[in-house]
Amino acid sequence: MVSTRAKSEANKTSSYSDRRLAFLTEAQKSWLEKAQRFADRVSLEDVVQSDQSNVFRRDLFELACKEGMGSLPFPSTYGGSDGDYLSFVVINEEFARRCVPIMSSLGVHVLCQEPVFRFGTDEQKSKYLPPSATGKYLAAFGLTEPGAGSDTAALACTAKKVGNDYILNGTKVFITSGASSDYFIVMAKLLDPSTSANEKSITAFIVEQDFPGFKIGQKFDMLGMRGYSTCELVFDDCKVPSENLLGAHGDGRKVALSSLAKGRVTIAAQCTGWAQGALDAVIRVLGKSHNSPAKNDRYAAAIGEMAVLIESARALTYQAAAAIDRGQGDVTLASMAKCQASDVAMKVSTDALTLLGIECSQPDYLLERIFRDAKAGQIYEGANQIQRMLIARDLLKS
Repeated sequence: MVSTRAKSEANKTSSYSDRRLAFLTEAQKSWLEKAQRFADRVSLEDVVQSDQSNVFRRDLFELACKEGMGSLPFPSTYGGSDGDYLSFVVINEEFARRCVPIMSSLGVHVLCQEPVFRFGTDEQKSKYLPPSATGKYLAAFGLTEPGAGSDTAALACTAKKVGNDYILNGTKVFITSGASSDYFIVMAKLLDPSTSANEKSITAFIVEQDFPGFKIGQKFDMLGMRGYSTCELVFDDCKVPSENLLGAHGDGRKVALSSLAKGRVTIAAQCTGWAQGALDAVIRVLGKSHNSPAKNDRYAAAIGEMAVLIESARALTYQAAAAIDRGQGDVTLASMAKCQASDVAMKVSTDALTLLGIECSQPDYLLERIFRDAKAGQIYEGANQIQRMLIARDLLKS
């Protein structure tokens, strides 16, 4: 049972987190305020229930899209909000801080529109982007496989051109929003005699959920990141029309990376929000009493360290988002932001649970959920170990 006390306190906006306002334009502040109002309307009972029942809240997703968040960084030509990427980052940070149930699905939804906008034909843009902006369509990203995650060269899903169609075979796993989505951006190796079976053959497709040969496989009941319809996608001679080829043959890796570079900045924003949410809980609990243990130097030092780490993650994340808005998106900077913010989220949530003890591991405080979700942040959209290798390779190459 969610306590009245926890309910009233869990959704308070942290005065500390509002220091970010110094970095934002008036337009970006407006988007932050919109995200805060949206989060205020989501009850703590809904937040806890979404996690415990592992059910996706499509209704909340559609409401967010109606408020312009579902296609925020894209032009109004295709139904977007003409916003910038930093605005989208602050929305994700705020939604993560409050554990709003649609946070990750919203991030993936925008990630999937990116390759359609950049590589799609005019017909594809007109067909998929406006309904995505309104929430009529929900999108998911099909890259990860049982034997291939960060290593795109290991993809086993195949595509073969047969007449005017492509026939896809294979399996994708841990697909966020997969069981609830209307279309998917899917990467597969094209079986073409003119190309060898390596990364140069990876090709992107737009697959709709009612295409013949496509089905939803098992749904995952995971430790964290629950309530996002995470599932397996199965392609069994799945027939994809040639007009659903996204980009050129062999451009799949370029298509994927164009999205994932921005997606990693979104993950960094979410992780920063989780860390801030954990610190907010510590401040609420330990700061209430005049004789609070937080007055103890040991506690105070731990809280101060959390604040420093969160601000470092926020600064790096905002820097990466600002680079995107300048047209100077940097894959290495995105990887740095993702690594730093996810490691910070894991450390801060762990330290918060240690400081507050067993009572505050109850769902009411959101700490235990943040702790479980933060671990996923270190793994998905490119495990941190892989990200560090990519960072090092880029530095050594230059």
